[in-house]
Amino acid sequence: MSDNITTPITCRDTTWLVSSARDQPLTPQQARQLAAHLAGCAACQVASRQFAQLFAQLDTLLARDAAPDDA
Repeated sequence: MSDNITTPITCRDTTWLVSSARDQPLTPQQARQLAAHLAGCAACQVASRQFAQLFAQLDTLLARDAAPDDA
């Protein structure tokens, strides 16, 4: 298969890619597949934004927990 061809992915695959992208960079093919799916799937667009908000909240919480005590 050529790298220029983007194989469609499912909503479930999209969820895994959005989650995986938090821990490691996506491959160029994965990034293309994710972008193509998100461009045409309103439900996954919403889910992707929700993941982004969740991850931002987790980062804030974990940073607060990792901060040294001032006392």
